[in-house]
Amino acid sequence: MRLLILSFLVTLLFSSDLIAQKNDPYSDYSHLWQEDASKKKKKSKKNRNATEIVIPQDTIPKQPTDSLQQQTASPDSTQSVDQVNSTMLSAANDSVPQQITMPADTIPQSKPVPVDTAQQSPPTFPTDTVPSVDDAPLDTTTQAEPEKIKEKKPLSLEPVASDFRSGTGGGASGTSTVNGGVTFTQIDGQYYAGLTLQPELSIWKIGVGLNVPILFNIEDQSFRSDIFKDGVGLARTITYIRYGVQKQDPVYVRVGELNGIMIGFGGLINNYTNSTSFEKRKLGLHYDVNFKGLIGLEGMYSDFDPTSSNLLVTRPYIRPLSFLSIPIVRTLEIGTTFVTDNDQTKRPTSDSTFKTNSLTNGVKAFGIDAGINLLSVPFVQIDAFLNYGRLDLGGGGLNDSISQVTPEPGSILETGFQDGSGTSYGVNFRFNFIADLLSTDIRIERLNYTDNYLPQFFDFSYELNKDARIWSTTSAASRSGIYGSLTGHILQTIHLGGSLMIPDAIGVESPAVIQLNASAERVADKFSLQGSYLKGNLANLSDAFKLDERSITKVRFIYHMNKFLAAGLDYYWAFTPAADGSFKATRYVSPYFGLSIQF
Repeated sequence: MRLLILSFLVTLLFSSDLIAQKNDPYSDYSHLWQEDASKKKKKSKKNRNATEIVIPQDTIPKQPTDSLQQQTASPDSTQSVDQVNSTMLSAANDSVPQQITMPADTIPQSKPVPVDTAQQSPPTFPTDTVPSVDDAPLDTTTQAEPEKIKEKKPLSLEPVASDFRSGTGGGASGTSTVNGGVTFTQIDGQYYAGLTLQPELSIWKIGVGLNVPILFNIEDQSFRSDIFKDGVGLARTITYIRYGVQKQDPVYVRVGELNGIMIGFGGLINNYTNSTSFEKRKLGLHYDVNFKGLIGLEGMYSDFDPTSSNLLVTRPYIRPLSFLSIPIVRTLEIGTTFVTDNDQTKRPTSDSTFKTNSLTNGVKAFGIDAGINLLSVPFVQIDAFLNYGRLDLGGGGLNDSISQVTPEPGSILETGFQDGSGTSYGVNFRFNFIADLLSTDIRIERLNYTDNYLPQFFDFSYELNKDARIWSTTSAASRSGIYGSLTGHILQTIHLGGSLMIPDAIGVESPAVIQLNASAERVADKFSLQGSYLKGNLANLSDAFKLDERSITKVRFIYHMNKFLAAGLDYYWAFTPAADGSFKATRYVSPYFGLSIQF
């Protein structure tokens, strides 16, 4: 019985020893060759792109114990891998019990040894770390890295710099307004009362402006209908319909009133205005389309009046080097301008007949221009350009009119009338300050032209009196001069600008031209102002600001009482048809009270 109890206790003791070995973390000696997980993770990140190290079959793995570290610490920096492995093997033999048998599934699997492993030069190790075969870097000096295939960037056909001809305002603001209300106005000595509606709507890239006056004559008790007579009639209520912004969008089209138009770099067409009459507004076309900034077409048609073929301008242009990556060269633009005018628009007279221009049948002009961006940095942009233009005005009625005139001695006509030409070259400086909060454009241009030529011939004064403008070339002498302009904005709210073309010797044979404009929207949330002033054929700068038959002025002032109500004043110095079919200067003064809504 005692022997049975003793056998039971021995068996129990032996079993408890086996259980203890299973629960004892040091009973399994696999930790001697298995690295810590965190170390493996760090090592994998470190050697993610490195060549995989192969462990020879006869190599004993690393011992992480303190005794092993003491025995193998501080190896010589020139110690080879075999010496390190010998040291690790000796340390393992001293510290690991020789009678312990390791389970078969815990013995690490050896990896095949590559043929060129023996040719690898032995690595070196820092003196304060224990080297590991797994950590030993592989000499990759003889391994060729794969060539990196460079991706070819697609060719860009868009110009790098912004085009200064798009203006400093940054294009359409996207703001819609509705102005209008009760008005009392004086037109050509007659007093009218009525309503005006002047909405301007801007949605996405589309803009629409209307001007619908309903005026009642106080004296003869009739509604004024002159605006709807002749030509395009009811369509004159459309101030403009626009798509896109010129020189910013690939497609830009505007139909309606045309103001301050420049074609190309302004050698022939600059500051052109098609509507000089408040009521006889013209419906014209201005467009500029381009294909990826490489080729384009811009042009203008002055008046869709079906009774005549009016001023037509076409300018194809190309940026032949826009596919290059060279900043300056790629912005080169070259264009040619073709102009024709056969204006025979019939204007009614007081005796129920019609009058037409006598010198516009067969007007032609040709121009070539080029421009390039010299500098474009965040605050400064500099563009250079040149123009050549030639007028062909002798066709039609001009030669017939000249033949009926006896030239004065010493005058230009004494030697006969010749087609004139001119050249110009200049630069445009654009300065942007503090993220475009303040921006200015300064343009300076040198002019040179022959007899019978006037620079920027087709400007606003051309529409005032075409016959007079054409005839003025018969006395135009060769001159040189300067054209300068300054435009800018403050906080994208206040816009100011002006230009002056002044010959070296101002006179009747070489007149000057001045232009001013300003606009401000809801300054201090109370005031709005829009104004423009143009005057040409200036023989003396002393009368530059005198209103006469050479002037056009438009001013609108609005006082905003709140977000919806406003009182304002419209002032126009424009032109109205006279009894003989011509136009005469007329003053329009229209105070009004009504709506002014911005949304």
